[in-house]
Amino acid sequence: MSRTRREKATITIRLTQERHTVIKRLCVLKGMTQTGYLASLATDQARKELQEHAVREYLGGKASLSDLARKTGLDVPTIMEAVAASGAEEKRAIEGFLKAARSLADTHSDPEFYDLAVKAVAA
Repeated sequence: MSRTRREKATITIRLTQERHTVIKRLCVLKGMTQTGYLASLATDQARKELQEHAVREYLGGKASLSDLARKTGLDVPTIMEAVAASGAEEKRAIEGFLKAARSLADTHSDPEFYDLAVKAVAA
């Protein structure tokens, strides 16, 4: 039984001594190689940025889900989940803002303050 080998690309990075020391210490604590850690970190960050790009493009009406899947290499359900999650985050932020505005309006006996906050969110 032979294992298929994945082709790998070599990327060279230059670090200051300070940055290298920080990464080296973390890798010792995690029990990882520096190469493995940096590869994992870069891959995770790249996926995150691809998702963020897809969400921005889709919500901005600049591309369809299938176009974004082709451009980013992400599958359509992954992009759809990211779009839904971004909407949920925005909703929580608005709810938090309105809750804080209500609290301030109540504290200062100024109901108009809350009304202004509601109008600002609606705009």
